[in-house]
Amino acid sequence: MKICAITTWPPHRDGISLYSAYLYTHISKHAKVKVLANIVDTTITSNTKLPGLSSRCNIVRCWRRDSILYPSAIFSNALKERADINHLQHGWLLYGSKTAPLLFPILLFFLRLTGRPLITTMHTVIAGKTRLHKSRIVSFLSKTIIVFLTKLIVKLSDKVIVHNLLMKRALEDLYLLKKYSQKIHVIPHGAMEAVNVDGEKCGGEVKVLSLGFVRKEKGVEYLLEAFKAYSFKHPNAILIIAGGRHAHDREDYISLMKRKISGDMSKNVIFTDFVDEETLDKLILESHIIVLLSRGEYFVEASGTLARVAMYGKPVICSRVPKFKVDLEDGRDCIMVETDNPKSLAEALLLLTNNRGLREEIGRNLKTKFKNRVWGKVAEQHIQLFKAALEKKH
Repeated sequence: MKICAITTWPPHRDGISLYSAYLYTHISKHAKVKVLANIVDTTITSNTKLPGLSSRCNIVRCWRRDSILYPSAIFSNALKERADINHLQHGWLLYGSKTAPLLFPILLFFLRLTGRPLITTMHTVIAGKTRLHKSRIVSFLSKTIIVFLTKLIVKLSDKVIVHNLLMKRALEDLYLLKKYSQKIHVIPHGAMEAVNVDGEKCGGEVKVLSLGFVRKEKGVEYLLEAFKAYSFKHPNAILIIAGGRHAHDREDYISLMKRKISGDMSKNVIFTDFVDEETLDKLILESHIIVLLSRGEYFVEASGTLARVAMYGKPVICSRVPKFKVDLEDGRDCIMVETDNPKSLAEALLLLTNNRGLREEIGRNLKTKFKNRVWGKVAEQHIQLFKAALEKKH
């Protein structure tokens, strides 16, 4: 079986590119994979050491983000590949901003002409009464377009993959797509298996780790405020913020956050920027508490950062938003807080710092919950779905 995968790819820095690298690396152990990836600026460097890519997983960089020609570029290359399956990753800004999302259904229509099964993984379902723009009129028009495009994506795809039941229910109920329920399949976001890394593990001063893209949507300012209050009780504690700027962000949010740090606090807060996977493994293993914040109240999706740390047995403090609520239970496998409430976050940090037994219990429960979601098993679920799609076509 040969799979034609359409996605962004490292060193382009967005969550889906890294997701794709791990997914298709594992899928390539069972099938031949050709990745039609985005062309990236050659000045971008990558500290990300990906798992050994199989020789059967080949990368062809053939399309540019924000180009109105990306559908035709992808289609022409897909025709050359003559794959058994066309598998697309979809994110609202994945192929570019402005007009790029509007062109995605055109790409789907082109790929349907190949006669091969067309499978789309939707990484975000927009739900609720979110305000997408300051102008009410623009916000209303944007949401109308999103509803139209979402319905079109589901209708044009032979199968749709989402990462959790909440996403599936949102498509069925909020987008009125219940009659397409049988083509919407839930395959969880792959989780990283914990690895052993040389170095100290969770010793000495308290280390609090926050990882992932450093963006306005993560509410890092609230974490800094909470850590400042927490530091009065634990002055030697260290906060490590591992990650950097998202490829789709325009403002320099990281510099703004660094300017908020002053005095003695500057010695205890470390911004690492992006680090390679081995260094990140070490940071996770040496941390006492992991904090994952998000302000994405109206975005139904899965958390890649949660999947990255879940198998390491570390206690997690997270925001009370859909992407965490769908997978976690407050007080059992995480501590949930309101993102914009630094006081409750500081209290959660103190609670876990002062109760080793609770830290170990939460970390153990979290690891147990994700043990069946490791990348190898997720890849196998994709293979089974691809085979089912092929059988249905024939």
